[in-house]
Amino acid sequence: MKKFAVIGILSAVVASSVMAETVTKSNDGLGDFLIAPYYQAKNNVCSEIRVTNTNEKSSILAKVAFREQISSQEVDLPIFLSPGDVWSGTVCQINGQVILKSTDDSNHPAARAVLQVGKNLDQQSIIAGHKNIDFSAGYVEVYPIAQFKETTKAKIDKNILVKRWDSLISGNTNLAKLRKNGVDGNSLTGEVLFKKGYNAPITATEKMVAFKGTHDKQLSGSVINYGNDTAPDILLGVAKKQKLLKIMQHSSAIFTYDNSGDDQYIVFTYPFTYKEGQIRKYKVVVRDMKENKDVKQDVVIFSPAPVRKSKTMLNEVAILSVSDIIAKTSNPDMFTKGQIQIQDITNMTNEQLGSNKKASFIATYIRTGNDKKGQQIIVDAQNVITKK
Repeated sequence: MKKFAVIGILSAVVASSVMAETVTKSNDGLGDFLIAPYYQAKNNVCSEIRVTNTNEKSSILAKVAFREQISSQEVDLPIFLSPGDVWSGTVCQINGQVILKSTDDSNHPAARAVLQVGKNLDQQSIIAGHKNIDFSAGYVEVYPIAQFKETTKAKIDKNILVKRWDSLISGNTNLAKLRKNGVDGNSLTGEVLFKKGYNAPITATEKMVAFKGTHDKQLSGSVINYGNDTAPDILLGVAKKQKLLKIMQHSSAIFTYDNSGDDQYIVFTYPFTYKEGQIRKYKVVVRDMKENKDVKQDVVIFSPAPVRKSKTMLNEVAILSVSDIIAKTSNPDMFTKGQIQIQDITNMTNEQLGSNKKASFIATYIRTGNDKKGQQIIVDAQNVITKK
């Protein structure tokens, strides 16, 4: 967690630069930068975050950043993955507080005891100086820091990985087995597992979105220390961040609905902004299964007359209720099953790639339900089709 590690030197050493790789969105779920577009820790819903090192011949050091939904204020922690290793941590809301628990041996020794009991993300963020935060929902970023080519597939002592981490913080990149050109794009993957408690059964799974070509040089110095903010401008580089924003820059998201949209939501996650007061405008097209009419207005409705109303989304993570979208049509009863397009999603304030530019986002479809006791659970979570 933030502030536990010994503060490293203030240098931001960049070593062993090689020819930059092309930044791409992964098609196989493996990458060198991961985003879990949505987690929830509210209304009986908990989220377990899992990060897997699929490489059986290399160890990987990484930072996991939990970002809350209003302005992406963070709480981060380092993880230490030996070959084939998995890290997991679960967030739940307890007495109004979002608590992260993890018993994983891949946590930093200075944080293990706290994480086993449970770390209050809201409190940790407030201590770090952040205000107006809400960790009951948000997203997660995974930044690889270093990769070590091991000579065995056997599990590596975590104390060895921690010592390597500390050496990198001190500015030492002359380490045996260190992959000098950063972390490869074929080892890390991740997912979010939605549950009703820390040890409860899984009700739905959301795959992390993976990118390749973002980590082709080794960083060292205090910039990798989790006593410092996880800044993409530094850990990825400004050019890489801009390329990621262009990859995620879309004009529309398309998804299907049923049951009049009840208990269905579309979550828009807008990475790399980190400020309050974000506003994005958009238009809506609602289609039912019976009509083929297409009238392009501010709000386009198939069958009934369009409802003309300005639409905006707020915050870094915006959650749209499908039933609310349908309720704003002139004849909601006609829309029980069909397709919705959220179109022309545009930044109204100066963030990401600029004001009045297409927004950069990941969209996720979420369906909720109730268990046998009538408590809310998430029963489906999947990426939404997007168009440039």
